[in-house]
Amino acid sequence: MLRALLLLLVLANLGVFAWSHGWLEPIWVAPDQAEREPARLSRQVNAEAVRVLPAASEPVVRAQLRCVEVGPFGLVDAAAAEAVLEAGGLAPGGWERDVRGPAQVWLRVPRADTALREKLQALAAANPLLASGFRPCATP
Repeated sequence: MLRALLLLLVLANLGVFAWSHGWLEPIWVAPDQAEREPARLSRQVNAEAVRVLPAASEPVVRAQLRCVEVGPFGLVDAAAAEAVLEAGGLAPGGWERDVRGPAQVWLRVPRADTALREKLQALAAANPLLASGFRPCATP
């Protein structure tokens, strides 16, 4: 009895092995071979354009871009401060207004790298309207 069971298990294993390798293709369709590595590699599009970056590069880039703001201003002073920023070389749209009350306007530069932060601090030191200086954003 045990010999018959052992023989049956060996035959079943041989059958599954033959089926999985496609040897029984005319009788039974073999399992999908499309997800095997050679087929996956042949389907890649523009594989040469993919670049693997070191793991430490993304947090460094994120740490270099910070949000800075200056204020508070009244509505009229905010327009004058925006004119100073534009005259100082900051592209229009490089900042945004953050209204925090009926007459409190903060000017926020959401993505300032180190060079831009230094330029903004120099601009604030040279202009009394921006005398409070740029500091990290209070709210995200």
